[in-house]
Amino acid sequence: MIVQELFQQADSDRVEEAYFLMHTIFYPYEKFSLDKKIDATIRIKEYIREYISRFSVCDINIKEPQTIFIIELPCESYEDKENTELTLFLVDDSEARRKVQGDFSVWSGDEEHRINHYGISMSRMEDIVGCHIAEESVENLGVTACCARILYEFFEFGYSDESREKNIQDLYERLEEGKKDIEEGRTFSHEEVFGHLWQEMLEACTDEDERTHMILKKEYEDKVEDIEQRYVHKVLEENHKKVIDFIKKEFFSRSSG
Repeated sequence: MIVQELFQQADSDRVEEAYFLMHTIFYPYEKFSLDKKIDATIRIKEYIREYISRFSVCDINIKEPQTIFIIELPCESYEDKENTELTLFLVDDSEARRKVQGDFSVWSGDEEHRINHYGISMSRMEDIVGCHIAEESVENLGVTACCARILYEFFEFGYSDESREKNIQDLYERLEEGKKDIEEGRTFSHEEVFGHLWQEMLEACTDEDERTHMILKKEYEDKVEDIEQRYVHKVLEENHKKVIDFIKKEFFSRSSG
């Protein structure tokens, strides 16, 4: 099944409900008043209905066959370890067919043995609708959840065509600026950036209780960092194995079908 056929089977009401159940707090509206959140929700539902319709009928652009996988995996965050999340990624079919015959990786490893994977948040609708959707994704999650997850990814840079195009272009420009900074040696580690920001926030804080809270919270986070990192590493390894098995099953079933 391709994505367009998936959306042709979608029930708009159910996809709307699934979308907001998956993502009850949605950027950039989480700090809005309740009235504004309601207005935003109504508008987003309109976009969901519009794009379900458009995904169902738009022209298909297929350059090379690709497959979208949607897999429910345990969260990698220690604080969310009781929860799961729907992971979405896309692979090139020709590369996957070639590499699933041997040992391969998805999230790590050398280029020769790694199946490259991509997101779809910056993709054109015409490119997405022609992709295959993994059979087991639909079997495990259903049409509704798969459509909702695809739309959530598609809306990452905006709900309208204009906002998506503008925000994607802005990102490209920021990446070019970042590339220039790297070439000129202006780079900072993750720890340096967040350490500097935290220090600035602490110095700007005038409430004594809030300052004390910030300091004690950071001390706690520093103490449990190793525990959390060990958990993340363990879950990443387990999830990686599940992703590999998922991809193998999809392409082996096509070969035998």
